Formats: sequence, structure tokens, C-alpha cells
Amino acid sequence: MRFRNGLMLTGIFIAGVTLGAVVQPLDTAIGKAAPADSTYQQLSLFGDVLSEIKQNYVVDPPTKKLIYNAINGMLAGLDPHSGYMNAQQYANMQVQTSGQFGGLGLEVTETNGLLKVITPIDGTPGQRAGIKPGDIIVEIDGHSTDGLTLDNAVTKMRGAPGTKVHLTIKRNGINTPVQVTLTREIIKLQDVKDRLIATPAGPVGYIRLSSFDENASDHIRKAIKELSAKAHGHVHGYILDLRDNPGGLLDQAVAVSDDFLNAGEIVATHGRHSEDDQVWYAQSGDITHGAPLIVLTNAGTASAAEIVTAALQQNRRAVVLGTRTFGKGSVQTIMPIDNEGALRLTTALYFTPSGKSIQGFGVTPDIKVAETATPQDMFAQLRENDLLHSFTNPTGLTSPSLPPPIPLPAIAKTIPDKPPAKWPAFDASKPATDFQLQMALKLIAAMPANGATIAAK
Repeated sequence: MRFRNGLMLTGIFIAGVTLGAVVQPLDTAIGKAAPADSTYQQLSLFGDVLSEIKQNYVVDPPTKKLIYNAINGMLAGLDPHSGYMNAQQYANMQVQTSGQFGGLGLEVTETNGLLKVITPIDGTPGQRAGIKPGDIIVEIDGHSTDGLTLDNAVTKMRGAPGTKVHLTIKRNGINTPVQVTLTREIIKLQDVKDRLIATPAGPVGYIRLSSFDENASDHIRKAIKELSAKAHGHVHGYILDLRDNPGGLLDQAVAVSDDFLNAGEIVATHGRHSEDDQVWYAQSGDITHGAPLIVLTNAGTASAAEIVTAALQQNRRAVVLGTRTFGKGSVQTIMPIDNEGALRLTTALYFTPSGKSIQGFGVTPDIKVAETATPQDMFAQLRENDLLHSFTNPTGLTSPSLPPPIPLPAIAKTIPDKPPAKWPAFDASKPATDFQLQMALKLIAAMPANGATIAAK
């Protein structure tokens, strides 16, 4: 796997988001005291501060720790997604993108200083133990998570298969802590889940893509082929579920977009140096042969998932149903440092086929449908603009005219923007409780099929 020149589009669920806050006072002090006319003078100031700490701090802190914290503070002060990974953290990131590791099967994030569960992965220790989305992990093996970085928390929960870890959890609506002991296992991330769903128009292929690891496109293509075989070639259309997909690898976002397109721009990246700007275009070969396609989104649809959503929407290949996406429009380059980990640096912003950036804005669905009528978990509304040091949206670029919008069937106007009051509580094991999915099925059944037979390549 090549990272030196590789680009990543990681979302909030992979990188820590509060590091910048802890370096604000020092940053202010340096800004007032240091001359602004020379990099060398600034470095001299840094050396003076380091010397004072080493000589006079109440204990003698390790120099390596001071340098590591300084580097992280410098990068975190730039934007929410730049950072330095030590050797262990870099190895963890490589494991993340490879799709297999020893751990508990919990997707977590850090928000407002709290370690919060996004979702347990199906079939893992976390899911079997009954851990729920929105749970706050307050202790790991008896040690408080207060002040613990996201990377360190993930490291503590991962480990050798067969070993145990004890979590103390605060759950919404329960006054006493929930105590859970789990046994680590090899977690094989199932980035694609698929099934056929019957509709009045015929079987519809449902595909959920949970992340953009190095096998995302291959797994999408495999799912399409298997669904087509199960339906004996007669698939009416497909629903691509990108809800709560935090992103991943840029090349996989391009590849997955290309899987459903025959032509058109997918995405462009523009950085500090114009000679490094790039544009990706789709090649002929829509693996569904033009079958109706709906993309499901929510506020957790981020980064690489937003590239795919925008590419399919703006090339008029898919109808987007759900809520506005996260709004992360920046690209990070991973730069390994020999024996010392890697630098994750924001090097470009990406632009959709319309020539616009989604930074801070996200992708607006064609049909707005909320997940619940009475959202209880405000984390679901956290977006890029809420993060410290997030970029402002840049000026749009000139772009070719887009194809005409997909004509929507009349039934689209009857789809409500939120579930009715008595809609059952969402249960991942019961698709009938998933209001957005049910509305997508209602819509796709009314969309005209592109040919009676869909044969995957």
C-alpha cells in the first residue's frame, strides 16, 4: 500500500478533533512575544521555551514528549484534520485502511472531550455486548477517558485477540453507569453489506458501504454481481447507503464513483501549487447499466462519501435522499517519516463536478428526509463547520455545464420530510423501522427501469 504520495479523505470519526484547544494559550503567548520577520527567530523562541521547560518545570518531562506535543499542537492549529502520528498511531491507521485488526468492533469519536460510540460493528464483541450508538465511554480498564486523545483511546481498546477489556459507559436515559467486560477478537471490517429487497417494481439491490478502505470498489462490484445473480439478472434498481460513512481513501472514492458512471468529471483537487492540481473523469462502464440509483445520506456522510454523493448527483446518475452531509472538503496527504510515524497534512481542497467546494456546506439531498421525527442525539448534527480551525468555503471554479436533472416520478412529492409521530423506533435488524430506507424503496419502485434485464459485468 502506497501512502507517501497517497491522498486520504478522512472524516471526524478517524481523526481527533479537539487537539487545537489545548495549545491556544501557548499560541497566544508566542504570537505576542515573537518577532514576525524571521523563521529562524521564531525557532529560536521555540528553543528558549523548550529550554525553560526542561530546566524549571516541576518535573523533568521527556524531551521526546515535548517535541511530539509541540508538533501536534502546530498541526492541530492549522485545521481539524492535519496531525502527526507516532509509529504506533501510524500502524493503527494502516490497519484501519486494510480492514482487519484486533479489538472490540466499536466505531468511536471524540466530541466536546467525550469518547462517544458512533456505532458497534455487526457481529463483533461490542455489538454482542449491547453497546449502543451514542454511548459515552467514561473509563477503559478503570482509567478515565477524560483528556484522552482519540488515538490513545483507540490504542487502549485494541489489542491481542483473547484479551479482555472493561468499559464503563454512560448511556442516555440511564442514571447508573453501565459496566461491560469484552474479549478482544480479530475484527474484519465488512465495509459492504448487501441484500435484495422486494418491491412492486421488482427486486431492488440494497448496498451499504461503511467506509472507503482499499477494497471498497472491489467489494461494491462483487456485491452488484452477487445481487444480479440472486435476482437472475432482473434487478430493478439499487440503493447505495452512505449514511454515517466517514470517508477514507481518495482513489477508492474515485473508483466507486466510476463504478456507476459512464462519463463525466468525478472530482478535482486544487492545492497550493497549481502544478499539483488534478482532475478525475469517469470511464465508460456503469456496472449497473443505468439501473435506477438512489444514494442515502445523513450528517455522518463525510469526505470520500461526499465525493461519491456529489459525483453521482451532479452527473445526474443518482437521486440523493436523506439529510445534508457533513461538509468536509479537504484532502490529506500521508507522509511517512522514517522510524518516527507519519505526517498527515492537508494539502488540497476538492471540488465537485459543479466546480463548487462542499467545504462547510456538504451535499444537499434532492429529497430531504430526516431519520427521526424527534432526534435525541445532537451529535448527529455535528458538521465540519463545528470543528476548531475548519476551513472557510473557497470560491467556486469554472466548470462544464452539468446534464439535466433526473426527472422524478410524481410520488416524490408525496414523500414526507420526517417520519410520522407513531413511526417505530429504529432497529438496525428490522429494515421496516428505517424510515429513510423505506422512502427510498417507495421512490425507486416508481422510477422507470433502464431495460428489463440488469447484468453485472
